[in-house]
Amino acid sequence: MSHDDLNNDFLSGALRGAADAMPGGEVDDLNVSFGVVRDRVRRRRAAKVGGLAGASLAVAGVLAFGVTQSSVWNTSEPILPGQSSASASADPAPSGPPATSVIQDGYRPSWLESFDLACGMPVEDLTTTADGWSLSPAGDLYARTSDQGGGPSTTWGMAVTADGGELDVPPVLVWSQDGVVVDLGPNVFEAPGRVVPLLGGGDTAVEAQGLANTTCAPTGTETRDIFETPLPAGEYEVRALGFPGVATGDGELLVSDPVAVRLDADGARVPAGTRGGAATIEPFDPEGGEITRFVLDRTRGWVTAEQTQRDYSSDAPLRVVGQCESSNPQDVLPIEVVLPSTGEVLVTSQVTCDGEAVGEEVGVLQGGEEVLDVRLTDVPDGLARGWVSLEPATPAGGDAGDCSAEGMSLRWDAANAPSAEAGATAETLVDAALACDSDRLVELATQHGTELQLTLETPEQMFALPDTDTQRYRTLVALLAGTQGAVNGGDPGNETIVWPRVAAQEFRDDDAAWQEVVDAGLLTQEQADAQRADTFGYTGMAVGIAQDGTWRYYSPTD
Repeated sequence: MSHDDLNNDFLSGALRGAADAMPGGEVDDLNVSFGVVRDRVRRRRAAKVGGLAGASLAVAGVLAFGVTQSSVWNTSEPILPGQSSASASADPAPSGPPATSVIQDGYRPSWLESFDLACGMPVEDLTTTADGWSLSPAGDLYARTSDQGGGPSTTWGMAVTADGGELDVPPVLVWSQDGVVVDLGPNVFEAPGRVVPLLGGGDTAVEAQGLANTTCAPTGTETRDIFETPLPAGEYEVRALGFPGVATGDGELLVSDPVAVRLDADGARVPAGTRGGAATIEPFDPEGGEITRFVLDRTRGWVTAEQTQRDYSSDAPLRVVGQCESSNPQDVLPIEVVLPSTGEVLVTSQVTCDGEAVGEEVGVLQGGEEVLDVRLTDVPDGLARGWVSLEPATPAGGDAGDCSAEGMSLRWDAANAPSAEAGATAETLVDAALACDSDRLVELATQHGTELQLTLETPEQMFALPDTDTQRYRTLVALLAGTQGAVNGGDPGNETIVWPRVAAQEFRDDDAAWQEVVDAGLLTQEQADAQRADTFGYTGMAVGIAQDGTWRYYSPTD
């Protein structure tokens, strides 16, 4: 799906979950102008294109990621940026049956047997019993939606800070309506430790967690209770509930002040107060293969926020695309891409909130069947609407699902090849890949008897389109036009030239050769450092062309 066609209704159904009612730089010693492959982000409203500032790669791990949308409320009159947004009370309150009609009064989930808690209890009885502790909301309520197939599944999160010590288990979100507790939150006693929140909160904040379905409406089975009932639309209060005495088994509780929440078919909203305002930007439609998206909307006096994870990471290069609009166009939105299983920050970047959509490649994040989080660490008060997408590094404006080399800005330079004949073949391959000419590449591979993927694939399989998952067209161009070649074995008098030259023994420990593969987007700096330290050296894709111009292989090094 192209970024050209913006969908006015894109945000309207964003927070629907499983429940029906729930809501690099120049390379001095390269003779090619490869540079940074900067995305040409096309917008429905004509605008300049810039790069995400300060994109930097941190530690790479086994990764993956998903996507999001958020709600938009139409105004009958335009509100210019910088004007006060409509008050939270301007929107009609959602209407639904009372939450007490769907819960089981007096029910206590099995994991809370040692605590003085029960569904239907008066909220005034929900009080802090741990001396010297306090728990405070530190960010807005947000949704985490996983949608990798099999239907979306949503959970809730909110940043909170605990004063008095470190909690042994994450806090939970407790929902109440009309003074009655109607959801006691999930079982966190078997969960991992501290989870860093996705939205605000600062360095000391932890994520308080909630489920889409209330744990006060059990469906009994022979072995355990399950929870399949969402809370109905309506107005609620949400409190964070902590368990500071888990280690000692004393059953003490830690309760935060309440946060007002409106829940309807479009999601959950919390009051924005004096933050936010009007916005004119709208998120682009998701690209094919999008990993993760975060959308934050603070228009009309309310806040909705959602991260959606739609795919897992792979060994394909990725990019971060973002856009935000604020009453102060110099405001900056910091971004982190995080590996949830470890909390490791893989990419940091930022977007200036001047309404311009920008994107920049962040390279390959080591593959694996794991999702990735997009975290907004410090949101400016003036930000009205913003979104960030982690997606395959196909050109913005090109058809994702088409050809990964489309739009790459670089040229072939004969200085990259030690022989004229090899250079001529390399140039032909680059031209065919940039043209996304599958027939020509199949013809060349067949004609030369090229070894592809260690002989595991036919030319037709190797150069099939679309290639957004394999990135073979882009990789072919990056190798031949983004790195230099070097002689590396072969028949005497007709030696093989390999791209990148770091795959040749002569350049096995050459700083400039390793930097070439990083600048070409073939490896992250962390991956390059790890491979350089390993016995096998460079293990990525390589192209081999004989001195006489025969295309010998396009496959991983062995």
